[in-house]
Parts: sequence; structure tokens; C-alpha cells
Amino acid sequence: MRRLCAKAYVGGVLVVLITFLLCSMVAAEEKPSVATEQIDNLQREGKEEIEEKRSTETELEEQEQQPIELEETEAEDEETEGTVILSRLPVEKITIGGFIDLDFDYFDRSDVADKNSDSTSDLGLGSVDLELRVFFNEWVKSKIVLAADDVGKEDGDEDIKLDEAIMTLECPYVPLYFVGGKTVLPFGVFEDRLIVGTITEELYEVDTVGATLGFTPDFYGLDISFTVYEGQEIIENLEDFGAHEFTPDRQEEDDVNSFIANVTLEPVEDTLTLSVFYDSEPGDGDRNQTIGGAFTLEAWKFSVDAEYFTALEREKGENGEENKDSAWVVGLAFRPLESVPLEFVTRYEDFDDDESGDQDEVLDYRYVAGFSYKFLKWATFFFEYNYWRYERESGSDAADELNSLHFRIGLAF
Repeated sequence: MRRLCAKAYVGGVLVVLITFLLCSMVAAEEKPSVATEQIDNLQREGKEEIEEKRSTETELEEQEQQPIELEETEAEDEETEGTVILSRLPVEKITIGGFIDLDFDYFDRSDVADKNSDSTSDLGLGSVDLELRVFFNEWVKSKIVLAADDVGKEDGDEDIKLDEAIMTLECPYVPLYFVGGKTVLPFGVFEDRLIVGTITEELYEVDTVGATLGFTPDFYGLDISFTVYEGQEIIENLEDFGAHEFTPDRQEEDDVNSFIANVTLEPVEDTLTLSVFYDSEPGDGDRNQTIGGAFTLEAWKFSVDAEYFTALEREKGENGEENKDSAWVVGLAFRPLESVPLEFVTRYEDFDDDESGDQDEVLDYRYVAGFSYKFLKWATFFFEYNYWRYERESGSDAADELNSLHFRIGLAF
């Protein structure tokens, strides 16, 4: 049955791709791209210039010698070759961008497992991204992002990796789109506004290769999408976070049978955005199912963000229990002056691992406060304070709280 489902997913993706290819081909015949129109204009201009030169050459032949005609012919050949080379690049636009983040971090404890540990600090590049975008026409585009994270930081990964590589195809006749490749798949919003990402992002972000088919009718910003991918991303995030322990004999699947359903609605334009999302991944026995919702409200000089995730079903862990984790975040942003790019932010985050008793080093909740100030067109300064509250077993030497300060200068180009 699972193999049949996997084949159905693959077949569905192929049908979508073929449909979009045919749709784009027909559209290209009816409405040429801007790049094609530019090429045609250049070719017409070239032909007109050639005809003028030929007319001039005819007059010169009657008055002057042959070598002048040969020189004009050589110039004519060079101009024609330039037009042919240009026609080999049938794209509207290519852009290059990216950003560099310089971070300084301070923690009043170097190890949460030891409440008597000393403070620690770190200086490094939080992120270095280089982004290439290619716009083939108004319906087809692609994006490639190379990135290196935590460069120079302790336990940082300085290797350059392929962070994102996607193709986007839109149908010109019906409000459908297709996105395929490696990217953060449409499960969750994860609005943080400052430096350290939200706990919901750390636990529930699905960053892998996937294929998304979406429907965007002209109705209050409605966006309905369905995504398929391979892997067990969320339960692995929980295991890395310390909120789940795999059984020793756990079985993993290698079929494409994970999927996401997402619905986004903007009932009040530029004011209120609502989202609901559902994820289902194969597990060891039971499937791991997660559901969530989010909203963003813009009112006057304030922004309110809230997001909630909860497990509907989880595979049993090493403790023999099916722990249904949940997490939620609520944030408030305030921009006091329209003429000054300054934003104050505060946020509260909460996590419940659904396990009886307390476990060392498992985050219970967190308070965040800080601000961002864009002091140049391309540069922004960030400051963030975090108070972390952890669970602690009775009699343990682990810490139950942590304070941290974070500073960042971000340069975008």
C-alpha cells in the first residue's frame, strides 16, 4: 500500500510538471516574453542598419575603390554575430543579491547541564548568503542560494552549502503554480523579526527537497497548496532538540510519502493574515502528524504575530510513550516613528514535551526583547535579550535558567 502511495505521489508530480510545461509553451507562442521582444527589436534594427549600409556601399562603388566595400562587409558580419550571441540568452532578467551578518553572542552559562559553569561569548558570521535569481519570463523563474552559517563561531559549520535551489512555474490561464526543489516547505510562518529563531522554527521547520502545487484565486489573498517530500524532518528535529528519543530498533522509510497541506487567507488586505497547516510523515509504526495555525495583525504602528503547533499523532519513543508535543509563540512589534526605521520587539515562547515529570535541559519557556534599527540603506543593527527557562530533574546539577545577549550588524545587497 505504501509503495502504491509513493508511486501515486510521483505520478502526480509528473502530471503537474507536464501540464505546466505545455501551458507555458502555449502561452509563450501567444505572448512573447520581454526578452524575446527585445531580441526581435535588435534584429529589426540590425536589418535596417544593414540595408542602409548596403545602399551606401552601392553609391560608394560608383565613386571609390573596392577595399572600402570589404571593410563595410566585415563590420556588417560582426554586427550580425553579436545579435546571434544575444539570442542564446532567452531570459528577461538575472539578479544577484545576498547578505552578511556579523554576530556577537553572550551567555551567562556555557553549559546548561552545569549550573556552576562560567559565562561564554562568541564572535562570528551568523549567516553569509549569495542569491542568484533568473527570470525567464513572467511565468517561469528560478532561484539558487549558497550559504555558510556560524562562520568563526564555536561548533560552527563553515562549509558552503546549497541552501536553496527552486524552480517556480505559473500557469497564465488558471491561478495555479508549481514550486519544486530544495527550500523551506510551506509548513509554518516562523516570524521572529530579530536574531534568534523561534522555538517553533527549530522544532517544526521542514527544510528539504519537495514539490508544491498551489492554487491562488483572486479571493482575499487565498493560497491553497499541497506539498510532497521524502523524509521524517519533524520527528528528527524533536530528537535533536532533546524532546524525543528514538527506539534502538527504529525503522525508517525511504519512500516519497510525506506531505503538507497549507491554506493562507488575507481577509483584510495588508492588515490581517491567517494560516492553517497540516503535516504527515511516516514513523516507526504510527505516522507522525502535526497541525498548526498562525496569524499576523498589522494595526497602526503595531504588529502582532502568533503561531501554534501540536502533534496529532506520534510514534512511540524509547520511553514507550506516545508524547504529543506542542509549542506556541506570540510576539509584538512597535514602530514609533514612520520616518525612522526603528522597531521594538518582544516575544513569548512556550513548549510542552508531554512527558511526565521534568527532564534536564528541555526548554520550558522563553522571553525575548530587543530592537532593530536600519542605519543605512543596506545595513541594519539588531539587539536581542533572551531569558531561557528549562526543566530540571529533582536533585540535578543542571541549570534551570539562562540569560543571553545577542548583537548583529546585517548588510544586505
